[in-house]
Amino acid sequence: MGRGKKSKGKDNGHVNGERKRYKKFEELARDNKNLRKYYQAQKIVSEEEFPEMIEAMRTVLPTNFRISGSRQQATDIRELIMTEFVPHIRDTQIDGVDIEAPHPLPWYPNNFGWQFSIPRMALRKSKELRSFHSFLVTETEIGNISRQEAVSMVPPLFLDVRSDHMVLDMCAAPGSKTAQLIEALHADAAPGTAPTGVVVANDADYKRACMLVHQINRLNSPNIVVTNHSGERFPNILKSNSRDIVQFDRILCDVPCSGDGTTRKNVRVWETWHADDAHSLNPLQIKILQRAAYLLKVGGRLVYSTCSLNPVENEAVVAHVLEHFEGALKLVDVSTQLPELKRRSGLKTWKVMTRDGEMHETSETIGPEVASRSTRKHMEGFFPLPAGRMDELHIEHCMRIYPHLQNTGGFFVAVLEKVAPIGVNERKKAAEALERARQRAAARSSGEETPMQTEDELKRAASEDEGAESKRQKTDEKEDGSAKRAPFLPDSPREDPALRENPFVFLDPNTNKELQAVLDYYGIKDSMSHQGFLSRMENGLFRSVYYVADSVRQLMELAGQRLRVVNTGIKVFGRSTVKEAGCTYRLVCEGVPQLLTHLGDKFVIEMTFSDLRVLIEQVNPLLTQLSDETRRRVEAVDTSCSVIMCYDPAKHVEDNEKPHTRLTALLAIPCWRGAMSVSAHINKNQLRSLNHRVLGRTANTDGVGDLKLENNIHTSASSHADTPAADAQEP
Repeated sequence: MGRGKKSKGKDNGHVNGERKRYKKFEELARDNKNLRKYYQAQKIVSEEEFPEMIEAMRTVLPTNFRISGSRQQATDIRELIMTEFVPHIRDTQIDGVDIEAPHPLPWYPNNFGWQFSIPRMALRKSKELRSFHSFLVTETEIGNISRQEAVSMVPPLFLDVRSDHMVLDMCAAPGSKTAQLIEALHADAAPGTAPTGVVVANDADYKRACMLVHQINRLNSPNIVVTNHSGERFPNILKSNSRDIVQFDRILCDVPCSGDGTTRKNVRVWETWHADDAHSLNPLQIKILQRAAYLLKVGGRLVYSTCSLNPVENEAVVAHVLEHFEGALKLVDVSTQLPELKRRSGLKTWKVMTRDGEMHETSETIGPEVASRSTRKHMEGFFPLPAGRMDELHIEHCMRIYPHLQNTGGFFVAVLEKVAPIGVNERKKAAEALERARQRAAARSSGEETPMQTEDELKRAASEDEGAESKRQKTDEKEDGSAKRAPFLPDSPREDPALRENPFVFLDPNTNKELQAVLDYYGIKDSMSHQGFLSRMENGLFRSVYYVADSVRQLMELAGQRLRVVNTGIKVFGRSTVKEAGCTYRLVCEGVPQLLTHLGDKFVIEMTFSDLRVLIEQVNPLLTQLSDETRRRVEAVDTSCSVIMCYDPAKHVEDNEKPHTRLTALLAIPCWRGAMSVSAHINKNQLRSLNHRVLGRTANTDGVGDLKLENNIHTSASSHADTPAADAQEP
């Protein structure tokens, strides 16, 4: 989803030495005269429908979430919600009022997208609602559920990502859409195998890119690279022994925007909305989309989206980029896809509002006194193309999603396909545009055209241009040492400087004896590529080992230092802190899905349901509490090392003891084998999830604060007084 602009400067919350008083959300008027005037003039809906849309924009947004992760795991979570939570909530009343039960979004595939509206106060009055809220919190923390606005789920669905695709998310943070792309890439992959494709998740802001890492790490994919580049400057990566660049099958451009489609959750938009917000963002949005077009393969698909309703940020951007590339891109008609998603067609005509609140149908009527220099410079890109041309481009194939149609936020989506190579010489284009600008200036000065500026104004504008250019040159010099600012060229953008942190280095087992010893110890089979291990080196040493798919390794080797890699891969091995450990490195929880099918057989131990119960209920259960066969297999492994304990529901259908809820996915739990005990290496949220799904012990809340497990005896490591001190858990 797009992001609004940041305020300029800092005032530390004070005005004239006095502390500002910011209005609370409930105090805000949820109205803006200029916003209503602007969108009513655009005729985005009928006169009769407009009040309904505005009223919907003022109401609180319902809660939406998406069931994520592997397809089998997602199916288990969906069935749990439908059988355990929905029936109880459907019968719940608070103060005599029925509570809306969670329900699937009708247009989201496989009933994996959900919506509900439960007042926060109701959570305090109903045990069923508190239980559901706690369930959502827990499953979100471990990655089985993603809290995401409904309309935000739409763009990735139209990309049609497959397992062999090279995918680029150009403005990826905070990462909910990226997670959908990763899930689509892995949808048909067998357990332990990696798809042949890759997802590159990029964001211009380094801190937001780090937040993105946290979001997608929960999916445990070896096919993801997180990068930090300005979207319009995403670098060219040359193919091996070739001048051709690496191009992508699918690109998502969810660009920065003014965000006026988010009034239902971002109430302050009502206070801060100005038409100029869109004017300042339009040039950047065009640059990002142009750059994406160059990086897209012929026959590839690109989705451009914003959380804005403003045509200056939406149809204007799409139309002018289509026109710029002279038929190399075309809009795709997706009106028959997701048929239950209610939407409206793209606009072919619109008006532009200046800072005085006046509406304009052409740039000729806008005088310099009501438009900033930046606005005047890019003004042609704000208006529609000639009517006939808008028809030829089929702008109606764009999608507009309005809040009142299906109780959502507002959104814009355009699906484009690259139908021909882009052979436009950008330098020639830039020279032609400059010559046209000179001709217009000459025509104005000779009186052939209505002058928009006086001579003094032209001089002042020229002076401003010179000052702005000087500022830009100084900024560029500070960033990359270059005193000269090159014009924006979509085919060859200026490069971002390298990240100042330790780069990832690939580890070759043939030359790295330490890594080879780890692989030999755990019996890693040849079915797992040994070329995908990497780490961040510090003084020639590494603490953790990550793993990436071959597609990621090849991309990173081609890119070298040109790609600002923030993070990549799954952490599979971590250096052990136990001095007498069987191996210097232990197995890491997030790496289990990738390693499971490739580990030596003795490290993968099948357990019964009673063993699973013991492992969940107790912190450090003694080996004597396990079933005979499971205990025998654990004792066959070295003391102080990692093992993976597996429970396969398909193999224990006839057991007398069964999980509380129906499970179909294999449960694989990394454990630490002590001298006399074994302990699960999972975090508290994973433990809560297992307690609920396996043993039926719900996560409860006091109010809506920290979660507490009911009837759970998983308390402390001191539950075994006779456990030797040497039998400590690996931290």
